[in-house]
Amino acid sequence: MNTATVPLPSSPLTLEEVAEHFAHWRQQKRPGERIPESLWRAAIALVERDGLSRVTRRLRLKRGDLKRRRYLLSGDQRPGQPAATFVELTPAPMTRFAPAALELIRPDGLRLRIESGDSRDAQAVLERFLGAD
Repeated sequence: MNTATVPLPSSPLTLEEVAEHFAHWRQQKRPGERIPESLWRAAIALVERDGLSRVTRRLRLKRGDLKRRRYLLSGDQRPGQPAATFVELTPAPMTRFAPAALELIRPDGLRLRIESGDSRDAQAVLERFLGAD
C-alpha cells in the first residue's frame, strides 16, 4: 500500500478510529515522510466534535501544526492578522541626501562615500561607480 494515500471511510470517524489510522501510518512510513493529507483532514474533522487539545494529545500531533492545517483548509486567515492588501509605494526623487553619509563597497573592494553637502549629482556618481571597472 502506498503510504502517501491512506484510504479513509467517507462516514465520520471516531477519535479512536483515526488514532488507529495514525498508528498504522506511523508503523508503515519511511523516515522523513510527511503525514498524508487524508489523515490531516480526518484529524481536522474531529476538532469540532472532540476539541483541539484532546485530538492533538490522542493523535500525538503538535497543536500549532494542527491549527495551521485547519486554517489552511478552511481558507480563513489566522486570528489577529489583518487581511493582506496591496499597497503601491512610489519612491521620492533622489535630489539631495539628508544630513547623513552613504557608503557603498563593491565586491572588488572599491569604495564610494557620499556625505551630505556634496555638490555632485548623486545619480550620476552612483551610475559611474556601479559601472566603473
